[in-house]
Amino acid sequence: MNLDEITHTARRDHLCASCGMTIRTGERYVRAPLPGGGLVAKKPAHGKCYTALLASANETNLAKKG
Repeated sequence: MNLDEITHTARRDHLCASCGMTIRTGERYVRAPLPGGGLVAKKPAHGKCYTALLASANETNLAKKG
């Protein structure tokens, strides 16, 4: 999945599911299932927050395999 495919422009304010800060109207954000969350519901997150969550989930998975 490409981040460009799940990135949207906010039409209203949202709360980032990762950091809890506001995603303002007009800002770009990611709406996707959060990695490692166990929930399939799509949540809004800042692009940088989502990328950090992906990296953290990958590190955790690698540590479990090793």
